[in-house]
Amino acid sequence: MRSSTRVCAVLGVSASLVLVGCGSTPSGPATPTGSATTTQAMATPSAADRAMLDTIQVVGADPTAGTDPVTEPTVTLTKKPVSVSTTTVKVLRPGTGVLSKTGDKVTVRQVLYVGNEGVKLDSSYGEKQPATFTLSGTDMIPGLISALTGVQKGSRILFVIPPAQAFGTSGRTVIGISGTDNLVVVADVVDVTTPKPVLEKAEGTVIAPPAGLPTVTFEDATGPIVTMPKTTPPADTVQQLLIEGNGDVVTVGQEITVHYYGALWKDGKVFDSSWQRKTPATFAIGVGKVIKGWDATLVGKKVGSRVLLIIPPKDGYGASGRLPDISGTDTMVFVVDILGAS
Repeated sequence: MRSSTRVCAVLGVSASLVLVGCGSTPSGPATPTGSATTTQAMATPSAADRAMLDTIQVVGADPTAGTDPVTEPTVTLTKKPVSVSTTTVKVLRPGTGVLSKTGDKVTVRQVLYVGNEGVKLDSSYGEKQPATFTLSGTDMIPGLISALTGVQKGSRILFVIPPAQAFGTSGRTVIGISGTDNLVVVADVVDVTTPKPVLEKAEGTVIAPPAGLPTVTFEDATGPIVTMPKTTPPADTVQQLLIEGNGDVVTVGQEITVHYYGALWKDGKVFDSSWQRKTPATFAIGVGKVIKGWDATLVGKKVGSRVLLIIPPKDGYGASGRLPDISGTDTMVFVVDILGAS
């Protein structure tokens, strides 16, 4: 459940270049309109593609030298527009660490330019936090997964993503990317890690909730079934373990993978369910990337837990709600399975 704050604009917002589902809906990841598939993004670059990257000049401090690890490199596009037929990567400085593979998490500092005019859109150098990307699923544009797969920890890379492997012919004009813009990125690979396997569903010790809360039954094929009480909802957020997991404790700033179900207290209407989509959601927790009620309750829980949450508007979407499904007076009820944390 994303917060009402926009969680992705360009590169470097928490963990996001180009996360899909950047809009206001609380739904899970979806492939961006007009983008290519990951298979298309892995096509072999041509000699002309590689020659195009040779026209891009990159000058800057070596972030591994220890003297100035976050100075942004200077990038000059000597030939414009920059255009390639498929995502193309050039290693500017090799690293000494492990190579990334599908499913890994890659942490980078990066600066992003649009290739038509050479305008800089965003950077995660300086005081900003590096960005972490998971190299699987549909959370990112295919070209980014392609570019960051097979890179080495400690390396500096230059890559260009064509529109067909980014946002397609529609572009993403709200953040300054047209349907003809190639994306030019210089990235320093800070870390490469392999996430722990995630669970399929909650597992641990079953806990009987007190009377008066919504009742929850569970079907493996469809997820939770929640029956709301015919009473006034609580004024403050309520959290109740239904299953206490046996895994690691979730800490602030981790990315957690969850299945979740959300319904309205007033009538039981389901407004979102990752179980129905058959795709868990992954997001940073405790750092303002989801609604306050989730940040305040999921930190400190153990992986494997199933949690019932009752969240009033003040800890959800506030007086504005999240129309058309959630009004500014609606109390939300969630069932959340914490499947993994990294």
